[in-house]
Amino acid sequence: MHRSWLLIVFLIITSFSAAAQRRVAADVEVKTMYAGKVTTVKNKVYCNSSGRMVRVFDSPSLYYTVTNPNGEFSLYIPETNEVYSDRKDDFSDKDDLVYLFLSGRSGDMGLSLYGYKLSSTSQEGEGLVKRTYVPAVKGKGVAKVELVLENYLPIYLAYYDAGGAVVSKTYLSSYSKFTNFVLPLRVTSVQFTSKKDSTLVRTVYSNVRLDGDDPMFDFQVPADAKPVKQASAGKKPARK
Repeated sequence: MHRSWLLIVFLIITSFSAAAQRRVAADVEVKTMYAGKVTTVKNKVYCNSSGRMVRVFDSPSLYYTVTNPNGEFSLYIPETNEVYSDRKDDFSDKDDLVYLFLSGRSGDMGLSLYGYKLSSTSQEGEGLVKRTYVPAVKGKGVAKVELVLENYLPIYLAYYDAGGAVVSKTYLSSYSKFTNFVLPLRVTSVQFTSKKDSTLVRTVYSNVRLDGDDPMFDFQVPADAKPVKQASAGKKPARK
């Protein structure tokens, strides 16, 4: 009981401190496996406590993306000095893993942001708790989401359709504790596109830095960048 109490206190302090934490940077590798093919995308992410996020990609050529929780999105290509900008809910980074932990929203993995409410909580074993979420508005979104926490840290998410079948699941592991901040360095997601096919996405974070003075945190698209209607460097990459 004493250890559990200390852990609760630590997580409460971490939650408040994380919300006040100014900046987190990391190297990110995303591997997507589908139909026997593997694609790898690498980038560097720079996130501050407001949710403004800058990503730097080196392939197929150097380009930058800038997003925020309001859905504002810009993609800048320095080689041509072109910028593609848009604003859509799909572009919001409020569900990005780094921002969820930075803002202290890891307790429900941002489900409340998307209209889900806590339906039930159950003890699944020593240190394991399962929380079940359902849409606040019936019929909006998936039918049910199960979130499993181990020692108050999320380790598993499962999304269910109305028929009770799992449509996607996510595993969070390799947690690392930094100064007033904790982050899972490995996230594996499985999306069941059909009864026979699935997409596996593995995201690995490394070289995590806190409160650095890297100028990329404050990157701004040059004022003289030429606006374009289509992002020639590719669409905004998915986050898991």
